[in-house]
Amino acid sequence: MGSDFSKDDCVHNPPMHQRNLKALRDYLINYNLPEGHEGYINILLFGTVGAGKSSLINTYLSALDPDGRTTTIVPTGTHPDSLTSELRSYKVAKLQLWDTAGWNAMEPFQKSRVLLHMILEGRIPIGTNLHDFNPTSPEQYPVIPGNAIHGVAFIFDMITVDNISEDVMKQFQELLTLAAQKYVHRVVIGTKFEQLQIKEKHHAWIYEYKPLQKKFQQLSASTGMDKQCLFVISNQWNGDQITMIKCILALYALENMIRNIDRLLKMPA
Repeated sequence: MGSDFSKDDCVHNPPMHQRNLKALRDYLINYNLPEGHEGYINILLFGTVGAGKSSLINTYLSALDPDGRTTTIVPTGTHPDSLTSELRSYKVAKLQLWDTAGWNAMEPFQKSRVLLHMILEGRIPIGTNLHDFNPTSPEQYPVIPGNAIHGVAFIFDMITVDNISEDVMKQFQELLTLAAQKYVHRVVIGTKFEQLQIKEKHHAWIYEYKPLQKKFQQLSASTGMDKQCLFVISNQWNGDQITMIKCILALYALENMIRNIDRLLKMPA
């Protein structure tokens, strides 16, 4: 593959074969919450406008399909409803994926903090227009049973991540700290890695790709997140099926989140 690849800084190495894909699907589809817990594992996708939150949910739903058939249940691209403004959720098996408006579109920034606080605690009803929602305090809205968030995936566009301003990155760090204070599992997921000029035949070795490793180093340094908590997923495909490698990359990250959340749920209160 040449000098553009190195195993030295490779943080993940998911097996790229059909048996692993089946194992990932089986685990996620058949997962049950630990004893004493009911409902769903709630995963919030949180990121800036255009980072790929909605299309990432389509990728997850497609990858979980036994035949890898693609779905576009979540509006994206040129669809008139593609710019998410409402709090939405999508269920598959015991997983519930939550989609939100881009946090950098909220003004002032304090509103993003309040909204994240309330979403994490399960206080905002599904379908709420987040741009029009202006609570004076989180406590005025009761916690909705089953809606509290267990894990947050902060979504970044891997192409534009280098151009994020220092002010926006500081705001992100505040949001990350807020999630940590709620004892919510946290990861960072990069999208659109195809545009890093890696050939499709090399997608199986994406974590060994030096341009990606460099971006991981920068993200880890600027966010304080361990590189083991950074993942990449493709939210692009052609035709009516998603490739095995793209399925594995998506489900590998999702399984990692679920296993860590499962471990947290089993800890003594």
